[in-house]
Amino acid sequence: MLDELAIDVAQEKSRHKEELSDVRLQHEKRCWACGRYEKELRGLHEDKNRTEEEIRSQLRDEKARTRELESLQPTVEKLQAQIQSMEGTKGMVRAQTQGSGEETAEKSALEHQEQVQKLQLEQTAQLQGKMAEMEAQQRATEKSFQEVLKVQAETVLDLQDRLKGTQIDDFQLMLDC
Repeated sequence: MLDELAIDVAQEKSRHKEELSDVRLQHEKRCWACGRYEKELRGLHEDKNRTEEEIRSQLRDEKARTRELESLQPTVEKLQAQIQSMEGTKGMVRAQTQGSGEETAEKSALEHQEQVQKLQLEQTAQLQGKMAEMEAQQRATEKSFQEVLKVQAETVLDLQDRLKGTQIDDFQLMLDC
């Protein structure tokens, strides 16, 4: 019985040691996980701080731009007023110049028509001169062609006469023989 009790105590002690080592192992795992989570948490915290700083910087830039735009607002309003004033003046000037513009356009149209008529007359005269020149060249070419044909016909007749004369001479020679 003592042996059994010693065996039970030893088994209980062994089981207790195993449970204790399992608990220690789980504790170490949790500690490592906590360390990893703490590291991730620190990284996220640093990212958050960086992002906050960037947002603050952008906000400062936007505020500076807003102030600049607000300072330019009176200038914009003055320029818009000047533009409206100039548009009114432009309308008046356009009305005044429209009448004189129509007169100038009519005058220009008349001058243009006169120039066109003058150019047409000049071109007609030039064309007539060139036509006369081309007709003279054509007559000279035809005359030269007729002379060439005449010379050619004379040459052919002369050759025919010589040929006949040679044939007659040959025929007489044959008769003489």
